[in-house]
Amino acid sequence: RSSYSILTLFVLAIYGAWSVHHHQFEALPPPLSLQQAGKRGFSEQEALKHVEALTQIGPHPVASDELQIALQYVKNVSDYIKQTAHWEVSVEVDLFHVKSGVNRLVGGHFKGRSLVYSDLSHIVLRVQPKYSSGAGDNAIMISSHIDTVFSTEGAGDCSSCVAVMLELARGVSQLAHGFKNAVIFLFNTGEEEGLTGAHSFITQHPWRDTVRVAVDLEAMGIGGKSSIFQTGPDPWAIEIFASVAKHPSAQIISEDLFSSGAIKSATDFQVYREVAGLSGLDFAFTDNSAVYHTKNDKLQLLKPGSLQHLGENMLSFLFHAGA
Repeated sequence: RSSYSILTLFVLAIYGAWSVHHHQFEALPPPLSLQQAGKRGFSEQEALKHVEALTQIGPHPVASDELQIALQYVKNVSDYIKQTAHWEVSVEVDLFHVKSGVNRLVGGHFKGRSLVYSDLSHIVLRVQPKYSSGAGDNAIMISSHIDTVFSTEGAGDCSSCVAVMLELARGVSQLAHGFKNAVIFLFNTGEEEGLTGAHSFITQHPWRDTVRVAVDLEAMGIGGKSSIFQTGPDPWAIEIFASVAKHPSAQIISEDLFSSGAIKSATDFQVYREVAGLSGLDFAFTDNSAVYHTKNDKLQLLKPGSLQHLGENMLSFLFHAGA
């Protein structure tokens, strides 16, 4: 009987550990159609259409004709969001071209380098209530990059993030009439060349000084849960996210690894925090990390529910932070 009890406890412990692991790292919400999500909700099925369109272009690195096609696609979708926005919501679409600049970072993967850039183009979408004075002076920025490395179509890095942002922008354009703050969606290029797109926006764009909080969406793999792995320095954003996110997920130990230099990588969040002095959140998809920056970063590996997970979390965050 004693042996049986020990075995039972062991099985229960293993099952409990598996349940916690499954809930924390693997369980994903069901993907929603546009009809299920509604005008103001988030639909993974709609976001997937954008991932498909961008990956069909093939690799689209900086200075390629394919990147111009990807930029035009994002602009076309942004223009449609503007045309179909709620009548009390203002949507501005800016094709921002940067002639030149130099990105110098004092820490992280690019520490001590002078990264010279020129001829970068970004799509910047600003959504704000038409009749709330001062909303445009206080913006929450959501950022990701359109460009890929030369070897991959970039389903994970970072078409999945761009797709989530486009679907978020659609939803926000239907509900921002109740906001007190603007939301800026920055679709930048140049991230793969040394975070230069983020640097060019935050140092040269006319709206740069209105940004109060920066949220960066990244991928170091494809799919699964998109978790927070960097935050701060001000706790405001993480406190709101923790209180309202439908499926909260964070791996804060990763921030220590990034800061120590153990992970030889960097994200645009470093630019926003170091150069602009902004606080915020840095998210990343990390499943299937072996395909990161390879030809195998393909849509077929994207788990159903991955985009829904990030989209629902971000929509809840924006609804509360914007209001």
